[in-house]
Amino acid sequence: MAKHAGVSRSTVSYVLSGNRSISPETTKRVERSIRELNFRPHAGAQSIRTRRSGVIAMALPLVHGPHNQVQMPYVWAVLSAAQDAGLKLLMITDDNGEKAIRDAVASALVDGVMLMEVQQRDPRVELLGSLKCPAVLVGTPDDAAGLPLVDFDFTLSGRLCAEHLLDLGHTNLGFLGQPPETYARGGAYAAHARDGAVEAIESRGATAVWQPCEPSPDGVDAALTALFAANPDTSGLIVYNEWGLPLVVDRLARMGRRVPRDVSLVAICSDDEVGRLAHPVTSLALPVEDLAHTAVQRLAGLIRGEPQPPVTMLAPELNVRESTRTYRRTRA
Repeated sequence: MAKHAGVSRSTVSYVLSGNRSISPETTKRVERSIRELNFRPHAGAQSIRTRRSGVIAMALPLVHGPHNQVQMPYVWAVLSAAQDAGLKLLMITDDNGEKAIRDAVASALVDGVMLMEVQQRDPRVELLGSLKCPAVLVGTPDDAAGLPLVDFDFTLSGRLCAEHLLDLGHTNLGFLGQPPETYARGGAYAAHARDGAVEAIESRGATAVWQPCEPSPDGVDAALTALFAANPDTSGLIVYNEWGLPLVVDRLARMGRRVPRDVSLVAICSDDEVGRLAHPVTSLALPVEDLAHTAVQRLAGLIRGEPQPPVTMLAPELNVRESTRTYRRTRA
């Protein structure tokens, strides 16, 4: 290309990198040759010029086993959003991810980091707060360390589900949540949904019982058995366990508690999960694509040096179907 433009190779390099001032006439000749030869600058040269790699990292500790299917929609959504923004995606799947994040940032492999599976007390948040690297949290920790966050309002989601059942006259409600290990590691989304529901129930003077739930036939059986043992009068049930939802409906029927005649059911899950059920349930959809695209847009803005709002919270919306009834009809 240098020969085509009638300049030296070093001049072409300076035009691409911007490291030296080149006359407008020479710059135009090089740019014209780039167009005529359909030349694509090497990524390394571009990164030198812009001091950017065009890569963002998604720090997502993967759940092992079949339950990681719950995470895959988020992975695909972030990948699609990154491509739409002209960015490549590097996945950091280490269990804690702190060393991998530090290495990726220190070596300039990435322009920014998106933190997933945020815990209530998350050491990765403190680390990112100390690094000079654009970062966005997809979740709400106890302390965001000054980093912008994007989240779905899980607290409000739990409250809306509870208030829907309370408004129907139910006074004994249960909450079937995420697997025990999710609460053990302090998964913020799981705790916020549970706390929002339980606080709404108790604020109305009703009785709340909650159980973590391993999404397997034995795990669902054990969780439902424990929940109804703690309060046999439970007539309203909130389920936030996407993988276990079909099992919950099946196991309730086997226990002689039919939905909605005996138990009014509300689920926090994706629309896809509701669509797989024989009889769709009242649900509060998880906006996976909107969450991913918003988070990527926020991170891309930070990388460009544009200020971003400290908190972006996506609002929940309840989709009422025939899986809930008033308490009077339920007990009739």
